[in-house]
Amino acid sequence: MKRAACWLCVSMLGPVLIAGCASAAREAAFRREEVALFEARQQAAVHCEAQDDCEAAWARARAFVATHSASRIVRADDTQIETARPHSFGFVYLAALKEHTDEGNTQIQLKAMCRGMYDTDGKASLLYSTCADAIVAVEGEFRAWMRSAR
Repeated sequence: MKRAACWLCVSMLGPVLIAGCASAAREAAFRREEVALFEARQQAAVHCEAQDDCEAAWARARAFVATHSASRIVRADDTQIETARPHSFGFVYLAALKEHTDEGNTQIQLKAMCRGMYDTDGKASLLYSTCADAIVAVEGEFRAWMRSAR
């Protein structure tokens, strides 16, 4: 009888231990993805100085947004380009912001977002990894896209 109780205890603890390991691995993956997202966001910016260069760069940013977003542009002016949120979850949509820096330059910053990346409570959803990978890829392409025009 003691053996049966011992096996019962082990069989009940096994899944708990495995779930704990899976949870720790999931948390570590989440942290890695957060770092990758932060780095991609920092790299998804370009600077320009001359007015003509900045106008050309802003037009290039608009073309990037139009071709890389899952949805159409709904707002575009001299300082902001924004696409609509897609109807489906897991798809990237974009915004670009043009602003003057303290150094006197102009910065164009891309921001990629993904519908369904977070739950309504602000925590990572089941689509988090898919969205994070897509955002890192799009934001990583932005700088190269902008440089190719120079």
